[in-house]
Amino acid sequence: MSDKKKDKVEITTTERIEGQLNSFLGNHRKIVLISCIALVVIILAIGIISGINNKALSKEFNEIDQLSTTYSELQASDKDAADYQTKVDDLVAKLTALASKNKKYPALKAQYLLGVQSFDQKDYQKAMDSFLAVHDKASDSYLGSLSLCNAASCAENLNNDTLALEYYTKLIDEYGNNAAESPKALFGQARLQEKAGNIDLAKATFQQLADQFPSSEFAKLAKNKLVIL
Repeated sequence: MSDKKKDKVEITTTERIEGQLNSFLGNHRKIVLISCIALVVIILAIGIISGINNKALSKEFNEIDQLSTTYSELQASDKDAADYQTKVDDLVAKLTALASKNKKYPALKAQYLLGVQSFDQKDYQKAMDSFLAVHDKASDSYLGSLSLCNAASCAENLNNDTLALEYYTKLIDEYGNNAAESPKALFGQARLQEKAGNIDLAKATFQQLADQFPSSEFAKLAKNKLVIL
């Protein structure tokens, strides 16, 4: 086929496609228009919702920052002051409200602070419940491992060594050497194993701690225990 004929065929094909497209748009103008409007509305709605969600989340971050500051100030304040308990109750109410909103960081941090506040007041069961709730929702974050370690401490304060050992062991099983609390968990394991009379197992755990975390303060304690045992 000559170039001239080829060009003519291509032009004819293009004209036919354009004609079909124009015919379709002409016959379905309303449908196309409605579809375009709907698409624009959807895009705008997504943008608005995203903006609202980001604004709400930003507000929650500011709120948890303020509540964390309030908690720190209460820790340093006079606990015998006349208005101390009123301030504590107000803090707990605000933390509870924020903790119930969602599973985002501000809500999880609020739940964590509720656990810390309960621990400070020696309500170890309530504190443990808060810490476990955080771990369940944020097991893949630092709050998850920290909360699980704190839950173990709560169990020890409740004189439930079996449960405490379970939580320390769970922390090691889930996070291995990757959590900042892993040395403390290993030391807790070894202590409770020794307390239960499992001396050989305790020595093995102390040795594991000394080998895996040689620069940790808990490793130094473990080495001292190995000399005694």
